[in-house]
Amino acid sequence: MDESKKLRVFGGVITMLAMLYYGYEVYLYLTNWYSLNEIQDDTNCDEIYTLELWLMSQNVIWLVSLSFLMIVLCEPEFYKLLLCFLYLMGPVYLSWTVVAIGSYSWFLACCKEKEDKCTDFYPYQNPAGFIALIIVSLVFSALITIYLLSIVIQALWSYMRNRYQHYTQLLL
Repeated sequence: MDESKKLRVFGGVITMLAMLYYGYEVYLYLTNWYSLNEIQDDTNCDEIYTLELWLMSQNVIWLVSLSFLMIVLCEPEFYKLLLCFLYLMGPVYLSWTVVAIGSYSWFLACCKEKEDKCTDFYPYQNPAGFIALIIVSLVFSALITIYLLSIVIQALWSYMRNRYQHYTQLLL
Protein backbone atom coordinates (compact mmCIF):
# COMPACT_ATOMS: atom_id res chain seq x y z
CA MET A 1 0.00 0.00 0.00
CA ASP A 2 1.50 3.34 -1.00
CA GLU A 3 2.05 6.18 1.46
CA SER A 4 -0.88 8.37 0.32
CA LYS A 5 -3.29 5.44 0.64
CA LYS A 6 -2.06 4.76 4.20
CA LEU A 7 -2.53 8.41 5.12
CA ARG A 8 -6.05 8.44 3.68
CA VAL A 9 -6.96 5.27 5.60
CA PHE A 10 -5.54 6.75 8.82
CA GLY A 11 -7.38 10.02 8.17
CA GLY A 12 -10.55 8.05 7.47
CA VAL A 13 -10.30 6.21 10.79
CA ILE A 14 -9.72 9.45 12.71
CA THR A 15 -12.54 11.17 10.81
CA MET A 16 -14.88 8.25 11.49
CA LEU A 17 -14.10 8.42 15.22
CA ALA A 18 -14.81 12.16 15.21
CA MET A 19 -18.04 11.54 13.30
CA LEU A 20 -19.09 8.98 15.91
CA TYR A 21 -18.40 11.51 18.67
CA TYR A 22 -20.40 14.30 17.01
CA GLY A 23 -23.14 11.85 16.07
CA TYR A 24 -23.39 10.84 19.71
CA GLU A 25 -23.51 14.51 20.75
CA VAL A 26 -26.38 15.11 18.31
CA TYR A 27 -28.15 12.04 19.70
CA LEU A 28 -27.75 13.36 23.26
CA TYR A 29 -29.10 16.77 22.28
CA LEU A 30 -32.09 15.23 20.53
CA THR A 31 -32.95 12.90 23.41
CA ASN A 32 -32.56 15.63 26.06
CA TRP A 33 -34.04 18.48 24.04
CA TYR A 34 -35.98 21.20 25.84
CA SER A 35 -38.69 22.91 23.84
CA LEU A 36 -39.11 26.65 24.09
CA ASN A 37 -42.24 26.12 26.21
CA GLU A 38 -40.33 23.89 28.64
CA ILE A 39 -37.55 26.45 28.90
CA GLN A 40 -40.03 29.25 29.49
CA ASP A 41 -41.63 27.14 32.27
CA ASP A 42 -38.21 26.83 33.96
CA THR A 43 -36.74 30.29 33.44
CA ASN A 44 -37.54 33.79 32.29
CA CYS A 45 -34.24 33.84 30.39
CA ASP A 46 -35.40 32.30 27.14
CA GLU A 47 -32.17 33.33 25.37
CA ILE A 48 -30.99 29.90 26.45
CA TYR A 49 -33.13 28.42 23.68
CA THR A 50 -31.02 30.22 21.07
CA LEU A 51 -27.87 28.96 22.79
CA GLU A 52 -29.19 25.41 22.83
CA LEU A 53 -30.00 25.70 19.11
CA TRP A 54 -26.50 27.01 18.49
CA LEU A 55 -24.91 24.14 20.42
CA MET A 56 -26.99 21.59 18.52
CA SER A 57 -26.29 23.19 15.14
CA GLN A 58 -22.58 23.31 15.91
CA ASN A 59 -22.53 19.54 16.34
CA VAL A 60 -24.60 19.02 13.20
CA ILE A 61 -22.31 21.29 11.16
CA TRP A 62 -19.21 19.46 12.38
CA LEU A 63 -20.85 16.13 11.56
CA VAL A 64 -21.76 17.26 8.03
CA SER A 65 -18.30 18.81 7.52
CA LEU A 66 -16.64 15.58 8.59
CA SER A 67 -18.92 13.66 6.23
CA PHE A 68 -17.70 15.80 3.35
CA LEU A 69 -14.13 15.26 4.54
CA MET A 70 -14.74 11.51 4.55
CA ILE A 71 -15.99 11.72 0.96
CA VAL A 72 -12.81 13.58 0.00
CA LEU A 73 -10.65 11.01 1.78
CA CYS A 74 -12.37 8.22 -0.15
CA GLU A 75 -12.44 10.10 -3.46
CA PRO A 76 -9.79 12.87 -3.49
CA GLU A 77 -11.15 14.21 -6.79
CA PHE A 78 -14.19 15.55 -4.89
CA TYR A 79 -12.21 18.15 -2.91
CA LYS A 80 -14.17 20.95 -4.59
CA LEU A 81 -17.33 19.59 -2.98
CA LEU A 82 -15.82 20.10 0.47
CA LEU A 83 -14.59 23.57 -0.48
CA CYS A 84 -18.03 24.60 -1.73
CA PHE A 85 -19.60 23.45 1.52
CA LEU A 86 -17.02 25.30 3.60
CA TYR A 87 -17.40 28.46 1.51
CA LEU A 88 -21.13 28.40 2.13
CA MET A 89 -20.90 27.51 5.81
CA GLY A 90 -18.12 29.93 6.75
CA PRO A 91 -20.14 33.15 6.48
CA VAL A 92 -23.37 31.50 7.65
CA TYR A 93 -21.74 29.97 10.71
CA LEU A 94 -19.84 33.18 11.47
CA SER A 95 -23.13 35.08 11.54
CA TRP A 96 -24.77 32.37 13.65
CA THR A 97 -21.85 32.44 16.12
CA VAL A 98 -22.14 36.24 16.43
CA VAL A 99 -25.84 35.74 17.25
CA ALA A 100 -24.83 33.16 19.87
CA ILE A 101 -22.36 35.62 21.42
CA GLY A 102 -25.10 38.24 21.74
CA SER A 103 -27.55 35.71 23.15
CA TYR A 104 -24.96 34.51 25.63
CA SER A 105 -24.31 37.98 26.98
CA TRP A 106 -28.08 38.65 27.26
CA PHE A 107 -28.56 35.26 28.90
CA LEU A 108 -25.88 35.94 31.53
CA ALA A 109 -27.33 39.38 32.28
CA CYS A 110 -30.83 37.94 32.58
CA CYS A 111 -29.67 35.02 34.69
CA LYS A 112 -27.86 37.30 37.15
CA GLU A 113 -31.00 39.41 37.44
CA LYS A 114 -33.59 36.60 37.72
CA GLU A 115 -31.53 33.86 39.43
CA ASP A 116 -34.06 31.15 38.59
CA LYS A 117 -33.47 27.75 36.98
CA CYS A 118 -31.35 29.38 34.30
CA THR A 119 -28.39 28.26 36.38
CA ASP A 120 -29.16 24.63 35.46
CA PHE A 121 -28.13 25.05 31.82
CA TYR A 122 -24.70 24.30 30.38
CA PRO A 123 -23.73 27.86 29.33
CA TYR A 124 -24.19 29.02 32.93
CA GLN A 125 -22.74 25.94 34.63
CA ASN A 126 -19.62 25.78 32.48
CA PRO A 127 -18.89 29.28 31.15
CA ALA A 128 -15.25 28.46 30.35
CA GLY A 129 -16.24 25.49 28.20
CA PHE A 130 -18.97 27.45 26.44
CA ILE A 131 -16.66 30.40 25.76
CA ALA A 132 -14.04 27.98 24.40
CA LEU A 133 -16.65 26.59 21.98
CA ILE A 134 -17.58 30.13 20.93
CA ILE A 135 -13.92 31.05 20.35
CA VAL A 136 -13.18 27.91 18.31
CA SER A 137 -16.31 28.45 16.22
CA LEU A 138 -15.54 32.12 15.75
CA VAL A 139 -11.95 31.47 14.66
CA PHE A 140 -12.88 28.58 12.37
CA SER A 141 -15.76 30.38 10.65
CA ALA A 142 -13.86 33.68 10.46
CA LEU A 143 -10.88 32.01 8.77
CA ILE A 144 -13.10 30.34 6.20
CA THR A 145 -14.94 33.61 5.61
CA ILE A 146 -11.71 35.57 5.23
CA TYR A 147 -10.42 32.96 2.79
CA LEU A 148 -13.65 33.18 0.81
CA LEU A 149 -13.52 36.98 0.78
CA SER A 150 -9.90 36.95 -0.41
CA ILE A 151 -10.87 34.68 -3.32
CA VAL A 152 -13.81 36.92 -4.23
CA ILE A 153 -11.70 40.09 -3.97
CA GLN A 154 -8.94 38.50 -6.04
CA ALA A 155 -11.45 37.50 -8.73
CA LEU A 156 -12.97 41.00 -8.79
CA TRP A 157 -9.54 42.63 -8.90
CA SER A 158 -8.50 40.35 -11.76
CA TYR A 159 -11.70 41.16 -13.63
CA MET A 160 -11.23 44.92 -13.16
CA ARG A 161 -7.57 44.69 -14.19
CA ASN A 162 -8.49 42.76 -17.34
CA ARG A 163 -11.24 45.26 -18.18
CA TYR A 164 -8.81 48.15 -17.64
CA GLN A 165 -6.17 46.52 -19.85
CA HIS A 166 -8.75 45.84 -22.52
CA TYR A 167 -9.94 49.45 -22.36
CA THR A 168 -6.42 50.87 -22.56
CA GLN A 169 -5.65 48.63 -25.56
CA LEU A 170 -8.72 50.01 -27.32
CA LEU A 171 -7.49 53.57 -26.78
CA LEU A 172 -4.08 52.86 -28.25
